[in-house]
Amino acid sequence: MRSILLAAALLTASVPALAQAPKFTTAASTINDIMANPEGKAVLEKHIPQLAQAAGQVGGQTLKQIQGMAPDRITDKLLADIDADLAKIK
Repeated sequence: MRSILLAAALLTASVPALAQAPKFTTAASTINDIMANPEGKAVLEKHIPQLAQAAGQVGGQTLKQIQGMAPDRITDKLLADIDADLAKIK
């Protein structure tokens, strides 16, 4: 029994990143969900200030989905930068 508890403790300690999945991502979180969080809203306003005005029209979609409509403005790099900032939200 002791070895099972030790193994479980070691396994948990060695994979903290897996237990800390980001709260929001550009691929999985809707714009409305991100905007409902003050920190998430600040991230979106930093990277795409005009998005707050359009949230009523596109809020139910993810930024990855919106990228398909404006790939020249919502680039992979922009999404990566937003994801990096969203990952800091606890």
